[in-house]
Amino acid sequence: MTPSKPQPLVDINPALIQLRWQVRLLVISTVLTLLLVNRAAGLSVLAGAGIAVIGQGYFVWRAFRHAGAISAKQIVQGFYRGEAGKFLLTAALFATVFLAYAAVKPGWLFTGFILEQLVAWIVPLTMRATQQ
Repeated sequence: MTPSKPQPLVDINPALIQLRWQVRLLVISTVLTLLLVNRAAGLSVLAGAGIAVIGQGYFVWRAFRHAGAISAKQIVQGFYRGEAGKFLLTAALFATVFLAYAAVKPGWLFTGFILEQLVAWIVPLTMRATQQ
């Protein structure tokens, strides 16, 4: 008999898959907006989508740092800190865009951000549906 290998309490793979889909959407939405609308709209979509992707990337890094840990307390603290940091980072990035980028198109900025949030909701649902 071979000894069983301890399994981590949480799996980072679904979070990484979601992050990859968000990066893909960032590229596609930015390029399409640049080609079909104009430069200001494309850069605004890039900024909005980028804010969401950076926030999600921070969350994944922070929340799953202790993914292989046996201590549930470390894992839960990582998730709380990751979510709090994501919220603060998102707010700071929105403020920075509005203060530093005079040509920002708010409608396009929020469109990019909201599209990324939809990916954050849809990817886990589709993954759950394919696993059943």
